[in-house]
Amino acid sequence: MKTIALLLLVFLQLTMTTLLSANEWNDIEGTYAITGASVVDPLEDEPVNSHIRLSLSGETAKHLYDAMKAEAVVDECTGARAKNIGEMQCLFYEGDASYECYFSINIATQRIEYGIPC
Repeated sequence: MKTIALLLLVFLQLTMTTLLSANEWNDIEGTYAITGASVVDPLEDEPVNSHIRLSLSGETAKHLYDAMKAEAVVDECTGARAKNIGEMQCLFYEGDASYECYFSINIATQRIEYGIPC
């Protein structure tokens, strides 16, 4: 009976720890750049500060990859396992078990757009 009570206590503690950590704020791993809408061959009159491009890595990218409710498919550009939702893409590289995510935010419209070209 004591064993069952102890196992139940451990289970409840693990469950509560998982639930609490889901709402925890963490530092972000990655880089960003303020750019225009077009990264490749922008027009001359295109504003150069209309988007923030984000490249997430490490645990930050893993958490986002895991949170994406999308089926992983092989990415044609990288060969990694990719999850895509709209213009947001996260990659899992099986060889070194690393994660990366790419997307941009249009500052004026606050919409997610593509991160990097293939």
